[in-house]
Parts: sequence; structure tokens; C-alpha cells
Amino acid sequence: MAKAAAQPGEARSGRWIAVLNPTAGRGRARARWPALARALAGAGVDAQVVESRAPGDAERVVAAHVRDGHRRFLAVGGDGTLHEVANAVLASGHRCTLAAAPLGTGNDWARGLGIPRHPAALARMLARGHRRPLDAGRIEYATPEGRATRYFLNVAGAGYDAWVVERLHAGAPRGLAYVAALVAGLWEYVPPTFELEDAAGAFRVHAPLFAAFAAIGPYCGGGMRFAPAADAADGLLDLVAIPHLGPLAALLRLPRVYTGRLHADPRVRFGRAAAATVLAAPAARVEADGQLLGHTPARIEILRGAIDAIVPTPETAR
Repeated sequence: MAKAAAQPGEARSGRWIAVLNPTAGRGRARARWPALARALAGAGVDAQVVESRAPGDAERVVAAHVRDGHRRFLAVGGDGTLHEVANAVLASGHRCTLAAAPLGTGNDWARGLGIPRHPAALARMLARGHRRPLDAGRIEYATPEGRATRYFLNVAGAGYDAWVVERLHAGAPRGLAYVAALVAGLWEYVPPTFELEDAAGAFRVHAPLFAAFAAIGPYCGGGMRFAPAADAADGLLDLVAIPHLGPLAALLRLPRVYTGRLHADPRVRFGRAAAATVLAAPAARVEADGQLLGHTPARIEILRGAIDAIVPTPETAR
């Protein structure tokens, strides 16, 4: 007997909606999807693929599927795809399960969780279905139209990182373009005077800064480790305040960012908090998960255990 179709609003718990961004990773996601689809089918994972066709499309598609009763979503792409999927899920108010197939350029959220890229390993991970509640973040910021709110899974920041993202050319190879723009911009960037403060008032920085970060996970920018001790399940934001160092001093510190040794620099300030505010004069651009948003002033808060994520176990990590 044929199984009755789920009614709108009824949870369709068994099927994964695989949201494929065909342009992610300079086309790598589209090229590798057939192999992943075969691996998922071979592992007994029921997955229905839907393609995003423009910025914001993944968010609209997922929102529609949530309304239709689906609760499992696989983001096939990079951090931008994941950002859209997570925003649709978190804005819906429904408890959903999220997984990532890291086929984009940065893949920082997946890197922090040790999620494999190989199709067979990814399929084993989803088939095993080990769920772990992980934190998400919410950021409220300024736009020309007023205040706006977005969710994020990994890192939100204001200052130099958002300034660099703003200057990236559309369609450029994100990884190479980001590093090139990061280095070249050191001689152009004029840092605003920031005020970064946690909600309890225990951590406060008032100074010209290159950037102010609030991190949930340890990686951003394609493998940079501004907050190497960040834990996506501890219910706290790792706050990082990087002072205005000058271009040469900043360039010399760049290797420490990739090796996670920025903590050794006494000029960089670190803190932990459940919420924080970021002010800047003049106003600074804001980004979250590498996606350019608006401007300061911004308020950032942690949403403890807001996402059920599929993560690897020792037997599915390879």
C-alpha cells in the first residue's frame, strides 16, 4: 500500500532535503553532487535534491520545505549556503536537523566539526545520524532602512573582515580573492574606534581596532583561527578584539592567525560572553559567516543548543 503523503505542517522525519548550491566552490558542489547522491543512496539515506539559483534562493526554498513539514536539511555547498539554510530553519521556530556537505570554498563550520568531504564518509555520517545540539548566534545591526536581524552558525565580525568582503568582486575565486584582498587592504584600511562590551560589563574594549569578532566556532575566512578555543556547544561567544597594528605589523602576525597562536599576542584582547554589543565611530561594516550584512551598532547573542547538527563519530569521520 502506498504511503500517504504528509500533510502541510506534518513532520516528514525520514527524508533529507539536500540544498545544492551549484556555484559553490567554483562549481565543485555541482560536479561532486552525483557521486555524493550515489553514496547517500547506497547508505540508505533518502535525499531529495533542490538547487538554489540565486542569492537568497536557498533560504526561500528551505523555508517552504519547513512549512511543508520537512525537518532535515543537508547544505551542499559552502558557508554561504549553510548560512541561508540555517537562517530559514532558525527563523521558522521549528526544531530541525542540519548537516553540511562541505563542497564550497571556505567550509569553516564543517572544518571546526571535523565533517568529512569524501562522499562515502559523508554518507556514513548521515546514515549513522549522530545528532548533537550546537549553538547558533543572532546579530541585530543597522541598515539604511532601520534595524535588521540575522542568524549565524560560526563567526560574526565588524571592521576589517567585513571591509574586505565588501571589496571582493562578484564571481572571483573566493579563497584566493579573500587572501589577496586581505593583504592588499592593509595599506588602505583606516580603523574606526570601536567599543566592544559584553552584556555583563566584565569585558570592554574602547580603542581603534582592525576588527572585532564574536565566534561560535574556531575557524573563519577559509581556515583562519582568530578564536581557536571557541566551542560550538559551550553556550558562549568567544570575543576577539584586534587592535590597530599598522600594515607591516599585521602582516607579520598573519601566520599566527592560521596556526591559532594569536593568543600569544598580548595586544589582542579575548573574552567570553553570552551577549555583546559592538559600536564604532565611524560606523563599521558587519558580516556573519562571511556574508556582508549592514553596519554597527550591532548586538550579538548566543542561542544555546539552537541547532541539531549531524556530526561525525570516530567510525564515520574517515
